[in-house]
Amino acid sequence: MNSTFNCADITLGKALLSRLPDCYSLVLRTACLEQTGTNEVACTFEVPGYGKLTGSAASSLEAIRLTLIDLASTIDERFFLESETPMIVDTSLTEESRLSLNTKSERLRSKTRQLTVGVSMPTNLKAHLTKLADSQGTSFADVARRFTVFGFEDFVDRSLFVSSNSLFEMLGKELLKWQESNSEQVMLRLEPGQAVRMRTAAIEYGKSSSEMGALCMAHGLELQEQLVFLEKKVADYKGPAIRPLLAKVGLGSYAASLLSGVLAGHIRAPKALLRRLASTFEAPETLLTTLFRRSFENRVVPSFKSENGKPEVSISATPWDKAVKSLNLLPEQTAELLDIGTKRI
Repeated sequence: MNSTFNCADITLGKALLSRLPDCYSLVLRTACLEQTGTNEVACTFEVPGYGKLTGSAASSLEAIRLTLIDLASTIDERFFLESETPMIVDTSLTEESRLSLNTKSERLRSKTRQLTVGVSMPTNLKAHLTKLADSQGTSFADVARRFTVFGFEDFVDRSLFVSSNSLFEMLGKELLKWQESNSEQVMLRLEPGQAVRMRTAAIEYGKSSSEMGALCMAHGLELQEQLVFLEKKVADYKGPAIRPLLAKVGLGSYAASLLSGVLAGHIRAPKALLRRLASTFEAPETLLTTLFRRSFENRVVPSFKSENGKPEVSISATPWDKAVKSLNLLPEQTAELLDIGTKRI
């Protein structure tokens, strides 16, 4: 055990500790409660140098408790330095301590502000996400946020063409897989825009933010597992193996390069073709779209030298009609492929 104490750090800590009552008082004066749903209350604090912290729960007391816990977890040098009341710095602080304090404060100011939503989730689900976070070398908060956003965005896409009853029945079954355990409250951190959209959707469908967060989190995890399986199925048709797939989706052999581009995410699949692929792979269109988009985003950008100006690298998938025309096929073949791009079914 290291028995060497950092005297400069202790001195700095004492200076910060002396400011704690005033800083907490400043924050608590901004506290407010509001009903955000039929069965939900939100407690909001304005934190110096950070923005607003919001905790949502089924009762006022629980909402206040969650937000106070979140407040305690956010305390850093910025919390003290950016208070309205000037901080009295101990003159015994070394120059090294002051420099360290200012450097950390500048770094923390650059962090993206996030809002907190209290989510009651099955202990088994939390344990599984924690294990995933450890294997990926990241935090539970990061993994929970990614799966929740992934699940919510798919929920929004499906809500355009699936009834809300069917949609929530599916989400409920996915969450039910984890219900053979106790539940516990966790703090889900989302970017402001994401948090507002999810809360708005929760109110629209008569759900609490906590329930919506748990449903979307479980749905995002389910989608990720489906995505891994779908990626393997799609990989079986890449390269020379593309020919059997051409026949299954009603395309001629002259469209091999087009379909290969679609599977790689380089070419944007028209609606009619996406439906055929979804039927062939027995997967939702939204999941296929996600797979193709990720394939494009994760593509390897070639490195090469150019003597005549800078090389151009596409930042988005090529539209179907543009890709078709670039092949210079026979007029009837071009017309057939362009017609697919105009069909809605």
